[in-house]
Amino acid sequence: MPGAPALAGRAVRTSDFGDAVENLCIIRANPKVLNMRIMQRVTLGCMLVLFGSLSACAPRDAGFEALQVQLAQRAELDVRWRYLDGPPDERVAEMIGQPVGPEEAVRIALLNNNDLQAAFEELGIARALLLEASLPPNIELDFERNTVPDERAEFSFAATIDLSHLLFLPMRRGVATAELDAVRFQTSGTVLGFAYAVRTAYYDYQAAEQLLELDKTVLEAAAASYDVAQRLNAAGNIPALELANEQAFYEESRSQVALAEAVAYSHREELNVLMGLSGMETNWRLAGRLAEPQEGSPDLADLEARAIEQSLDLVELEHRYLAAARRANLARAEGLLPTLRAGFGLGREDDLREFGPVISFDLPVFNQGQGGVALARAEMRQLEQQYGARAVHIRAAVRTARNDLLIAARRVNHYQEVLLPLREQIIDQTQRQYNAMQLGVFQLIVARRDQVRTAQEYVIALRDYSHARATLDLILAGRLVSEGGGLGAMPGGLRMP
Repeated sequence: MPGAPALAGRAVRTSDFGDAVENLCIIRANPKVLNMRIMQRVTLGCMLVLFGSLSACAPRDAGFEALQVQLAQRAELDVRWRYLDGPPDERVAEMIGQPVGPEEAVRIALLNNNDLQAAFEELGIARALLLEASLPPNIELDFERNTVPDERAEFSFAATIDLSHLLFLPMRRGVATAELDAVRFQTSGTVLGFAYAVRTAYYDYQAAEQLLELDKTVLEAAAASYDVAQRLNAAGNIPALELANEQAFYEESRSQVALAEAVAYSHREELNVLMGLSGMETNWRLAGRLAEPQEGSPDLADLEARAIEQSLDLVELEHRYLAAARRANLARAEGLLPTLRAGFGLGREDDLREFGPVISFDLPVFNQGQGGVALARAEMRQLEQQYGARAVHIRAAVRTARNDLLIAARRVNHYQEVLLPLREQIIDQTQRQYNAMQLGVFQLIVARRDQVRTAQEYVIALRDYSHARATLDLILAGRLVSEGGGLGAMPGGLRMP
């Protein structure tokens, strides 16, 4: 894992806390010597840390601008976060007023899907944790008043602050910053996976509509064949068995059309969910048919290296490893140095007013942060193994995607160059023999049925090619295909074969 050895071997530098340690040693050597100069130096150092932490506050956009640039470079995606940019206003209405293609569907979904907006709030949560880690501790006030009859009241007042918390504030902020970066890469991957889910859902709906259209063509042919069979049977030219076969095929075709309509409806509703549409917005129109394979095939050279280099999953794991390493350093430092509180006190006793520094600390005799260090190191080892496993998975996934794309392209090419022309030739020859009264009308209708079935298989091949191309593009953009079906996907529903 890149950077892992350096992170694992990083030691806490006690020089960062030199003033505090020096003053603490003096106090331990002589508890009565609470030198004002020493306390001023401690206070000054802590105030510098305090002002530094306040000046380095968490960015309001939580790194969303960097996420936008990243997605635009990797996949030409334009994302908006309503928390920063407001509602999508008229943009969605304008796009659904025109025929919607796959890229338009993705743009609508990126603007309008509430699940995606909820995913962006992971950035807000990580930013809040960074802000919390950057804030100094509150000042603790302690007041005590003792009243004795016939005597003046005695009181004491102290204001202290946790200096240890202040000293370790930069380290805590470093942990939270690494976690925010990890969440940003995770969210980028979520957006890529979501766009893939929208695009493939669109291809499924396109294919379902084309298959429905072809099923209706088969039904028309079956109805015509059944009508001819009825007339021929009435004239005594064909037996009842042949009529029953034609009627059975006609009824089966009706059932297939009903099923195809249900499948197309299910895919359309799934796409509506992904695009965040409801009510009258769902009356959008589909733009065209499944696209033919592009002329230029994608560059398939060095796919494994490109997939590893672009992987958002691996970069996320690297930043989580960095956060775990920083937690280990923080736990080790907190265990070595005592919890130190310091401030100033004011009091009155026996008509004497007292004013001076106040200090208290815990000695790290038993708990020296062993548990926190062990936990962080276990997380680091776990992340190292996850990194290796994910790299293997990515390499296998990109090889599989490449193989699927090549096979899908060959299938589409086979239908275009062999099967579809052959079916057209069979129709032409059957029509000629029918015109010459060498074949009957049933043979011509059967030939047309077979032609439609081949066309349906070609539609499925086109859909599979579109899926394979989208899958390879997704992996090379930095994301593996999610096994959950995509963010905001609608569960259930009828599916195509």
